Amino acid sequence: MTVTSINSAQQRHKDREMLNDIDMALQTNEETRQRLEAMRREVINRLGINKPTGDDAA
Repeated sequence: MTVTSINSAQQRHKDREMLNDIDMALQTNEETRQRLEAMRREVINRLGINKPTGDDAA
C-alpha cells in the first residue's frame, strides 16, 4: 500500500465514524423532540387551551 492509499483508507474510516456519530445524534434529537411534544400536549391539556368555549362547544 502506498502512503496515499493508507491516508485515504484512514480518512474513509474517520468519515464512517463521523457519519455514525451524526446518525446517532439525529436519532437522539428525534427522540427528544417527541418527548418534548408529548410534554407540550400534556401542558396544553392541563391548561385547557385546546378546549372549545362558547359557540364553538358542541
